[in-house]
Amino acid sequence: MMKLQLAIDLEDIDGAINLIEKTQESVDIVEYGTPLVINFGLEGLAKIRNRFPNLTLLADVKIMDVASYEVSQAFKYGADITTILGVAEDQSIRDAIKVAHQAKKKNYWSI
Repeated sequence: MMKLQLAIDLEDIDGAINLIEKTQESVDIVEYGTPLVINFGLEGLAKIRNRFPNLTLLADVKIMDVASYEVSQAFKYGADITTILGVAEDQSIRDAIKVAHQAKKKNYWSI
């Protein structure tokens, strides 16, 4: 089944929250984009999770290494889905999948 994902690549959390409030009924997945990750870290992700507890939230953290730690941290702060770079080492990808399974998170794959 296809899902509609809204990528929020804004530079502030308040703008992201405002956009989510306006669109949450029309989208399946909200992406906490890389600019938000860079500017506000996972604390911003937690703020969005607390405001929208039922939202499917993707953290676009673009993991390359130390995957088990980074995935677990993203989940701890409220992500339902994380991203890992396709060029990451096979072990990093396996580690990311393992942590997702342990956290009972769904796998979403894209190429």
